[in-house]
Amino acid sequence: MKTQLLLVSLAGALFAVTACSGEPPPPPTTVTATPPSTLPAPPPGPDTKTVAWLDGMCGAIYGFVKASNDHANRQSSGIEVTRPWLSENLGVRAELAGKVVEELNALPASPIPGGDTVKKSLVDSYATARDAAAEGKRKLDASTSQAALDGGLKALEAAQKPLMETTDPFASVKMETPELLTAVAAAKNCVPSP
Repeated sequence: MKTQLLLVSLAGALFAVTACSGEPPPPPTTVTATPPSTLPAPPPGPDTKTVAWLDGMCGAIYGFVKASNDHANRQSSGIEVTRPWLSENLGVRAELAGKVVEELNALPASPIPGGDTVKKSLVDSYATARDAAAEGKRKLDASTSQAALDGGLKALEAAQKPLMETTDPFASVKMETPELLTAVAAAKNCVPSP
């Protein structure tokens, strides 16, 4: 029994000597949490080129509609159609449609698929209206015949055709992507003013 006690005492002494041997215990392992290196990026803002192009298109079209409506509202109701009145109105319509053609032609290539086709169609429509009004005015001013007056009235109707057509310049373009919807929302001229 003494031997067992001695062995247990020796084992305890060895343990005490090793624990006090002066070797430092290994340092505790530290764990540092690092945030992920890539945080999700905030959604990008609208493409500035797309917004500028949309603003240009909408500004030209809605500007024409507004200017045409303003001109019509300045006319008194029940007005008698006279040669001077018709000549003046044809001149105004030719000028307004011509301004749209200039503004649309000044736009760069469309960043929107199908946008250039829409632009060309609109340029053609407004150029036809401009030319009809200008030619109708020229013929009316050059002749006192009833035929010239009738031709002037037809020219006025042709000059107003863009007003009768859709005022949504993008009806044929698919504007369903989130990027395009964001760009349209940011294009201030694409919200027609009352």
